[in-house]
Amino acid sequence: MSLNDKTEQLYTLIHKINRKLRNPKFDSTDQNITKVQWWILKTVWERKQCTAGFLAKMIGVRPSTMSQMLVRLEKAGYVSRFADPADARVRIICLTDRGQNIFHHSESKFVGKLAGPLGYLSPEEQQFLIVLLEKLSKNFPQPKNC
Repeated sequence: MSLNDKTEQLYTLIHKINRKLRNPKFDSTDQNITKVQWWILKTVWERKQCTAGFLAKMIGVRPSTMSQMLVRLEKAGYVSRFADPADARVRIICLTDRGQNIFHHSESKFVGKLAGPLGYLSPEEQQFLIVLLEKLSKNFPQPKNC
């Protein structure tokens, strides 16, 4: 099997897994968030706080699109924005308590979707799969200025 055939097979498998995991809305108690909103919340949670420009680069959208997304998240009470003390032109984004709750609740549901299929692998296979996927992901080009 050629490298091209293996690449195509890998792409097909990743696509199949993504389709099985993908759900337009992460179901939560009384609110729904989209997958992109979940990624925004995850990024902010991991960094504690960040700028809209950083989020736009990480998610891969234009800054104006990110601003619209943040307005929706702010109206829902999931994020708050405030002026950077060092530069009032820069707005800092952080999660509210409600945002942290919806992120963790949605994350547990998302992880639950993976747990079943992953359980069909032995612990050694699970670890090997993680190691291989980490190695693969580290060799993709990184966005500039992130």
